[in-house]
Amino acid sequence: MSPFAAILADSDCFVFNSIFPGGFTPSFGGDVSDLAGTAGVRGETDGGLRWDFSVSAGRNEVDFVISNTVNASLGAATPTSFDPGAYIQLENMYNLDFGYSPTDNTNLGFGVEYRSEEFEIRVGQEESFDIGPLAEQGFSAASNGFPGFSNIAGGQFTRRNLGVYVDGEWEPTDSLLLGAAIRFEDFDDFETTTNGKIAANWRVTDSFGVRATYSTGFKAPTPGQSNAFNVSTEFDFTINDLVNNGTVPSTTPVAQLRGGKALEPEDSKNYTAGVFFNLGDLDVTVDYFNIQIEDRLNLSQNFSLTQQEIDDLIAAGVTSAGNLQNFRFFTNDFDTETDGIDIVATYPLDWSAGTTTLSLAFNHTENEVTDSGVTIDATRIREIQEGLPETRYNIAANHATENWRFLARVSYYDDWYDSEDGNTYSGKSLVDLEAAYDVSDALTVVFGAQNALDETPDENPGAADGVGNRYSQFSPFGFNGSFWYLRLRYQMDYLKR
Repeated sequence: MSPFAAILADSDCFVFNSIFPGGFTPSFGGDVSDLAGTAGVRGETDGGLRWDFSVSAGRNEVDFVISNTVNASLGAATPTSFDPGAYIQLENMYNLDFGYSPTDNTNLGFGVEYRSEEFEIRVGQEESFDIGPLAEQGFSAASNGFPGFSNIAGGQFTRRNLGVYVDGEWEPTDSLLLGAAIRFEDFDDFETTTNGKIAANWRVTDSFGVRATYSTGFKAPTPGQSNAFNVSTEFDFTINDLVNNGTVPSTTPVAQLRGGKALEPEDSKNYTAGVFFNLGDLDVTVDYFNIQIEDRLNLSQNFSLTQQEIDDLIAAGVTSAGNLQNFRFFTNDFDTETDGIDIVATYPLDWSAGTTTLSLAFNHTENEVTDSGVTIDATRIREIQEGLPETRYNIAANHATENWRFLARVSYYDDWYDSEDGNTYSGKSLVDLEAAYDVSDALTVVFGAQNALDETPDENPGAADGVGNRYSQFSPFGFNGSFWYLRLRYQMDYLKR
């Protein structure tokens, strides 16, 4: 009898290929439902006071599912599909806004906003996060691929905040516009904050002008950022093996081992300065921007737990620690500076075959970590600084003639860094095409292709050995190639009115 046959014949032994003879690849996804609505009324008094009252409500739910997998620590008792739980976000917002123009060259606005939001993590079925009897032998616990949300992760987390604002605009001359605004907000789980903005727009000549703004900003961590808890199985190129990587709340005992603490709001200072001009029919805007953020809200580096730390956490009731080889959490442990330039240009051409509008949209943005603490390392800093293309642009031609419209667009994305496989991927250009025909005033037929030339990112060299992703999952333009579509659009008369 072969050793494998002996194992199968032993009633005290169990092998998972008796369930999946050819092995298994977990199939993970989620059912998404998204509902939103806004209703309001507006009007104007006899004295010229404009008012607008609106109510908005929204609900988003992601109900996770995973199948073709196991909870190895349960042995033969494991299910092969699991309900890992769900994320649910609820938001309600009430706005009352007023506007008044005391003179022809001044305008005042003021209002109040009340916002409430709730983030819920719904606990999954017990088998999706359970640590079974075989865990002591080294078998992985929880549903492989995406462990479910346990009781320690589940819960409802709420926030309410009230904001009031006032802004004004003044045109001292026909060529100069000045503006200023101030906003006060009170959060029930954070401090109060007051932020402002000043702006100026000066048309120096009929064909040239300058503009600039300065503002301060405030961003409180969302209930989701403060409480999100999830674990997923990923391939680790440093050890050539699958590991469980998790995002945990910053106040959990696991995060506190590596400097985690309660999140605070981030503050920012924002500057812009630009010019706008015309050269015949050519319209051009050039703007520089600079954003300085203190105590930026973002993810920490990945941390590892020692076996002793895992044992101590499990003994303290943090059973989820048994599923974590690496973990990270949201932090305020660093400052950044972002600056760049935006250029937009349009040029219309009228000729015998119709009108063609040529356009360019160019952006170059650089990110720099100016100060960092103990929760981000060199890899995380490189992710923040190089994880997105620094240069992007698109050049487009829109042509209209009688009932036809045509679009051709070339979009370019600069190179980017993927920390998961350690590679820098080269930039690519994509081509989009679209044609539209107005069958009538109400009916339009549209046919087009996104990424018509089927461009894909460079392949991950590590995937050539049969491991890891074939393409970088951080590709700014995806990795699915061409997308062709046919769309019918019908507009009813009463909607047009």
